[in-house]
Amino acid sequence: MQDLLTKLKKTATNAATRAGNKAEEIKEVSSLKSKINTARSDIGIAKKDIGDYCFKLFKEGKVEDPQILELCEQIRDSYDEIEKMEQQIEETREEYREKSEAMD
Repeated sequence: MQDLLTKLKKTATNAATRAGNKAEEIKEVSSLKSKINTARSDIGIAKKDIGDYCFKLFKEGKVEDPQILELCEQIRDSYDEIEKMEQQIEETREEYREKSEAMD
């Protein structure tokens, strides 16, 4: 009977130790993953800042690299397209305002 109790106690102690180790592992891994996510976020911010700086240089005519030029031209074209669509929004709103007022 004593052997059985000793074995049960040892098994319970081992299980508790394993559970504690697993909890500690999860805590450390989670902490490292959080630090990785922060570093990735920092990289994303830095890349955006680089892009903003390159686009500023492009607008100043200071970019010579063909690939950067092409990308900046795409950005410029997208800005132009956005501006056109924003103008269309204003024209559409004005048109519907006029229709609404005409109904009064």
